Amino acid sequence: MASSSLSTPNSYTNSSSGTLYARGICRIIGVACIIGFLLDVIVLSFPPNFGELAWRMGFMQQISDRSIILLFGFGLMMASALDTRGLRKQIATACLILGIILPLSSVLVIRDAVTFQTIAVNNISTQLEQANKRLQEVQPGADPKIKVTQEQLQQVAQQLTKSAETAQQNAKTASIKTGLSGVGNLLVVGLAMIGVGRYGMRRS
Repeated sequence: MASSSLSTPNSYTNSSSGTLYARGICRIIGVACIIGFLLDVIVLSFPPNFGELAWRMGFMQQISDRSIILLFGFGLMMASALDTRGLRKQIATACLILGIILPLSSVLVIRDAVTFQTIAVNNISTQLEQANKRLQEVQPGADPKIKVTQEQLQQVAQQLTKSAETAQQNAKTASIKTGLSGVGNLLVVGLAMIGVGRYGMRRS
């Protein structure tokens, strides 16, 4: 009986120490994830050129791909601060703010994807028109050194049209995939951040 009663405080002390160590590890890894994410953002945004569509799309895609690291970092930070009311509230507030910003930024991703698709399709159409004009300028038999028939010119025109249609379809598919991937990550991470923030606010 005596040994049993004495082992209980020791077990409690060991459990408490293990919890403190675990929270300390969570805080270290959480801080490392957040700082790493911020460093990546700084490196990726240099030199900044928000007015260029290609730069903005690439930047937002990188942010979307790395957003899970931000979520992981804040999740670990929240786990390490569950018993610290002040710090927990600060982390929860940051999570709620980021949880709103990330889904809203998906609107920019969608707009840029649609704009990029339109520009790519228009460029392909312009190139096709120019190629067809050059073919129309070629007259069969005009140059004895170049033996070409009207049928061959028509075949070339058909191949150009088919290639242009394929290129336009590929451009549309690529822009849709890129947009959906970026939007999906931002929405999922944003909603998860809101969930972490609300949990931190509600915990007594």
